[in-house]
Amino acid sequence: MSSLLDQVGGRTSIVDEVLTGDLGEGDRLAGVELVGCTLRDASWAGAQLAGVRLERCTVERVDLSRIRLPDTVLDDCTFIGCKALATSWSTLRAPVITPEPSTWVDCQLSMGSFTELDLTGARFERCVLTDADFDGAVLREIVVEDCSLGGARFVRADLAGADLRGARDYIIDPRETTVRGLVVDRVGALGLLAPFAVVVD
Repeated sequence: MSSLLDQVGGRTSIVDEVLTGDLGEGDRLAGVELVGCTLRDASWAGAQLAGVRLERCTVERVDLSRIRLPDTVLDDCTFIGCKALATSWSTLRAPVITPEPSTWVDCQLSMGSFTELDLTGARFERCVLTDADFDGAVLREIVVEDCSLGGARFVRADLAGADLRGARDYIIDPRETTVRGLVVDRVGALGLLAPFAVVVD
């Protein structure tokens, strides 16, 4: 398979293209804007996207494990069937104009770091987020549907207005987290009561 670097070919703006190139361990893609593109069936594990803007892009079946994202922006992107193990999303840049939220569907996001990241309005569907770190993250109005959050950390996170009715396996301490307007189901309620050693019979 050709390299993504070859497919980009030094361009700084790419619109409405399908890209399937790989990025090898340590490869660096920098300073390019991708708008309305589809990126699919590739491995970028261990690579770096530096100063890259992804706007209205669809990322399908791409291995994003351990990828580094310094100064990169995600704006209204959809990730489908991707693997991103131990990926630090927290290095994403917060632009002057707040980007539209992104969506993750059928993704493996275990051990990912979302520390201090603003994910307002994001959507996670059928994802595995075990041992993910949301310490200090802004998670207002996110929707988590049919996802496992076992071992995920939410210390200092802002979950105001979030909908976790489809999430499972999590424990959230309301004393350490903003939960105003948080919506949970019965299973989730147990996760909120667990820090208080409350037993629901």
